[in-house]
Amino acid sequence: MGVHEKSAVKTHRRRRTAPLWLLPVSFFLVELFAFFFLSLKPKDFSAEQLWPLAFGVLWAVILSAIVWTLPARAGRIVYGVLYGVITVYAIVQTGYYVLFGEMMWLSDFRYASEGADYADVILSYPLGWWLGVIALIAQGVALVWKFPRWRYDWRLALVSAVLCVTAAAGAMVMPQLVFEQDDDVRYSKSDYGRAQSTRAAYENLFNTHRLYQVCGLYQTLCKDVYANVIYPLTPAYKEAHQAGHQEIDAYFAEKDRPEANEMTGLLAGKNVILVLMESMDDWMLGEYTPTLNRLMSEGINFTRFYTPVYGGIRTFNTEFCINTGSFLSSTGGYAFDYVTNDFRQSLAYLLREQGYTAKAFHYNSPTFYSRGVFSEAMGYEAYVSYADYLTGLSADAAKKLLYDDQLLFDNEGLNSEFFREGKRLNFVITRSAHLSYKYNEVLSYWGLKKYPEFKGLTGNEETDCAYLKAKLVDDLFARLMAELEEKGELENTVIIGVTDHYTYGYKNEKALLELSGVDNKLLLEKTPCFIWSADLEPMEVDKVLNTSDVLPTVLNLLGIDSPYSYIGCDAFDERYDGFAPFSNGSWIYGNAAYDASTRKLISIDGSESELSQETRKEIAQRVQQFTRINNLILDVDYYGEG
Repeated sequence: MGVHEKSAVKTHRRRRTAPLWLLPVSFFLVELFAFFFLSLKPKDFSAEQLWPLAFGVLWAVILSAIVWTLPARAGRIVYGVLYGVITVYAIVQTGYYVLFGEMMWLSDFRYASEGADYADVILSYPLGWWLGVIALIAQGVALVWKFPRWRYDWRLALVSAVLCVTAAAGAMVMPQLVFEQDDDVRYSKSDYGRAQSTRAAYENLFNTHRLYQVCGLYQTLCKDVYANVIYPLTPAYKEAHQAGHQEIDAYFAEKDRPEANEMTGLLAGKNVILVLMESMDDWMLGEYTPTLNRLMSEGINFTRFYTPVYGGIRTFNTEFCINTGSFLSSTGGYAFDYVTNDFRQSLAYLLREQGYTAKAFHYNSPTFYSRGVFSEAMGYEAYVSYADYLTGLSADAAKKLLYDDQLLFDNEGLNSEFFREGKRLNFVITRSAHLSYKYNEVLSYWGLKKYPEFKGLTGNEETDCAYLKAKLVDDLFARLMAELEEKGELENTVIIGVTDHYTYGYKNEKALLELSGVDNKLLLEKTPCFIWSADLEPMEVDKVLNTSDVLPTVLNLLGIDSPYSYIGCDAFDERYDGFAPFSNGSWIYGNAAYDASTRKLISIDGSESELSQETRKEIAQRVQQFTRINNLILDVDYYGEG
């Protein structure tokens, strides 16, 4: 053997590459990683949980076959891109699910930068998640580095193409096998079936996680891309809009129109202060919230109020719903995509027609959640950012002032805006109670300087910080009441307090369930909601209500006869039985709740549910239709003139 031949052999040995079969294995391992965090429930294991893995096998073959049809160099690039995209997608989705118990649509990814201030919560993620992330990244890097080599010829390309087409056909047919779970569910285009119908989840795309449970990570991503990127560009999309408008008309035609009741107009003509109490959970009320306790005991206290999340954003979801009467779309529409919609049905627009001025107040930048644009789209004359009133100060000094929600009254310019002349609607978004609940988190650190006694108060760091932040929220309401009294406006003001979501940033779920006094994660969604006015008789409303019921209830109390129909209902309408619908098919009704993630009926008060099987199916269908109509309202710009 010649010198050159020996050198070639040595070089070849040094450049060992991975075998071809590692490509589909690597793609499947991404699906397996997602499965452990998005689907696997060892305590309630069933064969149905394995469907995502079955789809994962097919997609591993599809993607690998695509790579094999190419020359090795091109295949290496394509593999790197495909693997990188799906790995990032899996990491983001599982990370989001660990925190929120939900998945996102692609459009929700655009909000990622707006959560950067709270990114420190990922440090408390499970060790298994971190190890999985590291393993996926290491696997991808290693395979790109030691990528298989093959001599390109038409036979390999042909075999690969056949594999790709066969696996793709399997991915298209397999949903029909999954739908066999729905044998006991009658499903048609006019009857959306039970909310837990796998066919409904797959075809209506009403919830990302439910879709994932049907068809796995890869197919969920593909359906998301088609439904929210490709389909809107087709002629069929316009036809669907027209049909959607007619469907909403038919839905509202069957729904009871609002009727006057004993609460109608009780608060007519008063100034309105609507406060979105960021992360102010019900278990945080008590010893450290005397002002909130007073407002709830003296006013109308909605004791069974739930804040379901639609789409992937919790705070803005509630903010949007209490103002417009509808949740964000659960099908993945980016909120800003709807900024050109007509929101003439909103609280701000309707009050301005009554001679009110309307402004929104918050510490954050107008670009955060695009509030500077969206507030005006919802009818507010301006979005007032506290930072704009701190000119002349250093960035560090301004930042410290922005920690305190009471800056709204401490700052002369903000105070003047808030107490401007004439009848007014003021929408205030608090900051104080937001996650995370750690001593060294910026808000907790600032709050502990003011109230050092909260450090070590309960022996649990998260609980200490949550109670501390509840105290800070209460301070804002105490200051608000003092300002109103000082200016002689206490008797002529309505204060509406609504929480956007429960304390999902509290990482110890077992402890959180104990603090909340519930034994199921679904029931954590109950949050404080109250309406206070000096001349109101104290009242507790025990009916199950949801976020979409706030606007119709407030309009009734203010005596505003809106010409528009809403998916929510007036809490004081005796014909409304009350319920809380969740986009994943869960629901709360009477003394019972249905958890779609576990497919279990839950008794809320410990007594056996009296709901018949037929009633449960009717509620599930009602939830499914509610979700569909809610999404259509935004998609077709239902309240617009055109």
